[in-house]
Amino acid sequence: MALSLYVKPKPDSATAKHSPKYKDFLFGGTVTLYVGRYEDRMEIHKKLLAGLSPELNKHVYNNMREGTEGTIRFPDEEVETVTHFTEWAYTGEYALDGDTPPANTRSHTAPKRVPWLNLYRHLQIYAFSDKFNIPILKQLAESKFHSEINPLYPDGSKDVAGLVKLISYAYDNLPGSDPILKFLTQYASWMLELLRPSKRFNKLMLARPEFLKDLLMNLKGPSTKPTARALQIHPMIYGREERHVSYYPSVPVRAKP
Repeated sequence: MALSLYVKPKPDSATAKHSPKYKDFLFGGTVTLYVGRYEDRMEIHKKLLAGLSPELNKHVYNNMREGTEGTIRFPDEEVETVTHFTEWAYTGEYALDGDTPPANTRSHTAPKRVPWLNLYRHLQIYAFSDKFNIPILKQLAESKFHSEINPLYPDGSKDVAGLVKLISYAYDNLPGSDPILKFLTQYASWMLELLRPSKRFNKLMLARPEFLKDLLMNLKGPSTKPTARALQIHPMIYGREERHVSYYPSVPVRAKP
């Protein structure tokens, strides 16, 4: 795959560190979280959760049912996403299963694995953080996302499927001004020669015109100006009068009888 027309995007972001102090929240009771459509149950310390963001504070302390009962429901989130969020809340870090160097890095020594699932998990945590206004976790998830995607050099159908899934999720769950959307459209333009024949990618463009618009804004044209095909002049004789007719060589011209 020739990718020389486009510059591979490599954004980076500095991350702040979340360092919880256990004595500040251990004696304040807990909140019950019901996660996903099956309402899997989790427990987290109330003061810890409330201190992570103003949005979560409103969910913990309010006069509505969830506030008085000490329950919060996350029906649209996956259990794994909230599990990693909880891990980060207590430790300041989260780790995904199989955290090893990704595949397709042009390295002969790096372990090989498909990286797109972890990228999808990081993106879910990023979107969760955006939804509940947790900037420190959002920065961490963004940093991990870029750290894993930057070394990749996609070269097959699994890479196409992985990127299409990321783009679809991002456009479903992030605001239009989010920098991840811009990055993904730039990445898609960089991968365009691999993506173009894919039915998945074509369905994505048809289903998400906003992505198609963003993609077109990030495409680059040829490096040289295209030139029109030159006309050729051929003399033709009609009766006794000689005239010159211009035409393209591919268009047949018949002499007037």
